[in-house]
Amino acid sequence: MHNAPSVMYPVGRCALYAGVLALLAVLAALVLGLWAWRSETFWPTVAGAAGWLLWTGLAVRSWRRSPVGFLRWRPLARDEPHARRGAWGWCDEPEADGVALQGLGVALDLQDWVLLSWRDTHVHRTHWAWVERARDPARWNDLRRALVASRL
Repeated sequence: MHNAPSVMYPVGRCALYAGVLALLAVLAALVLGLWAWRSETFWPTVAGAAGWLLWTGLAVRSWRRSPVGFLRWRPLARDEPHARRGAWGWCDEPEADGVALQGLGVALDLQDWVLLSWRDTHVHRTHWAWVERARDPARWNDLRRALVASRL
């Protein structure tokens, strides 16, 4: 095979990302609680609690706004030696055409979870999403082959 196969992979809110955010929130709450217990002043503790609430709210908002949809790889014919190997797209539903993506990149690869970043051609905004094996184990290796093929 000269190229990765066509693949459509579901993307959604990642349990790993939620777990990391929850762990950080609990650790920060424990540190804040110890600080409040040992502190003799009131206002720094209130400011710390307000900061923790703000961070927790932003973390929940970030997780809830994670992209949900389908990532699509379509291989292209290789007529020229330097031709692109394929094109990435994003769609909200499996049957939709979706939008073309620019510069899909792997920011972190943890084997069963991959953090991706991309820019879509319409909004010109960078999106971040965790893709996890548990969403579709049968197509996980196809997705990983497509990620490698798109970097070549």
